[in-house]
Amino acid sequence: MKIPSKSVEGWPAANRGSERKQNADGDLPEFRDLYRSFFEFAPDPMGVTDPDTGVVLDANKAFEEWSGYSREQLLGKSTVELGFWVHEKDRQAIIDRLYETQCVEGVEIDWKTGGGQAKNVLFSAKLIDTAHGKLILFIGRDITERKKMEQVLRESERRLSDIIEFLPDATFVIDREGVVIAWNRAMEEMSGVSKKDMIGRSNHVYAIPFYGRRRKLLIDMVGDVNEDDDSKYVYVKRSGHTIYAEAFTDALYGGKGACLWGTAAALLDEHGNRVGAIESIRDITDHSIAEEKLRSSYEEVRRLSAHIEEVRENERAAIARELHDVLGQILAVINMDLNWLNKKIPAQEKELLGKVASALTLVKQATRTVQRVSSGLRPVVLDDFGLAAAIDHALKEFRDQTSVTTNLVINGTVTDIDKDRSIALYRIFQEALTNVMRHSEATRVEVSLQVEGENVQLMVRDNGRGISKQQISDRNSLGILGMRERVYFIGGMIEIAGAPGAGTCITVDLPLRKPSKT
Repeated sequence: MKIPSKSVEGWPAANRGSERKQNADGDLPEFRDLYRSFFEFAPDPMGVTDPDTGVVLDANKAFEEWSGYSREQLLGKSTVELGFWVHEKDRQAIIDRLYETQCVEGVEIDWKTGGGQAKNVLFSAKLIDTAHGKLILFIGRDITERKKMEQVLRESERRLSDIIEFLPDATFVIDREGVVIAWNRAMEEMSGVSKKDMIGRSNHVYAIPFYGRRRKLLIDMVGDVNEDDDSKYVYVKRSGHTIYAEAFTDALYGGKGACLWGTAAALLDEHGNRVGAIESIRDITDHSIAEEKLRSSYEEVRRLSAHIEEVRENERAAIARELHDVLGQILAVINMDLNWLNKKIPAQEKELLGKVASALTLVKQATRTVQRVSSGLRPVVLDDFGLAAAIDHALKEFRDQTSVTTNLVINGTVTDIDKDRSIALYRIFQEALTNVMRHSEATRVEVSLQVEGENVQLMVRDNGRGISKQQISDRNSLGILGMRERVYFIGGMIEIAGAPGAGTCITVDLPLRKPSKT
């Protein structure tokens, strides 16, 4: 770019002789045109001024548009006269610096446009020596909007910092490079490390108060799926850019340790790019201890319930056997004696024959009652012939009592099912039939008992009105609760499903052998 003379005409008209000399020296016209094009069409305001007077000697289109003045209005007038300087001392400071260093780069100043609107400008200038004296070539970039956005951002950051500071949970924030930029009061109290000692630190130093060493925390796992990192936590759940986890940290509280619940999330910019992360930590030690005590108490209650059920089953079996073997035998003998007596009484003793006949009827009724009660307590067929025979026998009795159509399918080697599982499955089957009879209004019941590999499955399905979700989850439903408890203690799973008008299906799956506890 050819530097203009100190005239108000913009570019000077050089004489032909000097132009030929310049051409001889290599200053070709096409290069002057190139430089002129760059100056004219530069996106930022550019201009040339006299350092002594501040008179504008040249200005590009961007400067015209920015200032609100035309080129004709700018040339020949000083920047002071045009009212550009909000603070005239800024101009003198820049002139002094230019004479001292020849160049000024990236100085923020306040300028006013022709309309009087104050703007923030990033100002750069260079003092150039020319044949016509010293000139200033300057370029300015309007950063008003950027400054406003920076102010808004600073205000947002301040508000965010205030919010983080007073959060009840221990909270800290890192930037994209992993540098700590926020460390609230609750975190100071939990970690024992002050804010001034942690802000600006990086390289996982924030993990030391918790684990006694540098390592990744939950905040570092945001957006970085790594199964090895997950294994360091008792529990981990990911949801988008947020992670929830539970862990025991052995170095916290002077080595006492604590059980912590943490939540970490990514901080995103307006384009969805991660610019940092935040983590909040809560001490749940007391809650975990209480939960463990509750769990232990619940397990004790379950073991007691299982023991009571076992004792009950043994008592049922003993009573059923006593009724069947003792009382049943006594009634059988009485029946035989009454039949013998009935044959010995003369035909004319009608009154005596009537008494004997009446006694025989009562003995038969008592025998049936004993059989029914004994079977209800513990079906002999279950102990003597196994689960499949017991289910078949009970299903036939159910069909005879209710007139409901039944169907039974048995597959596999059912004889491999041990005593405990047989009893549990039979009791669940009994409860399922009781529910069908009492609540379902079904006309058909399908039962399947299948053994495949190391697993056994019992399924009872009806075509009744269907059990609702509320009924399935009702804690007062002792029948369903009893079925679940029985399945739990034999290491199986139970599924109860139903839909209005579509019936109910109860499915029990369990291993043939109880898993060994490790």
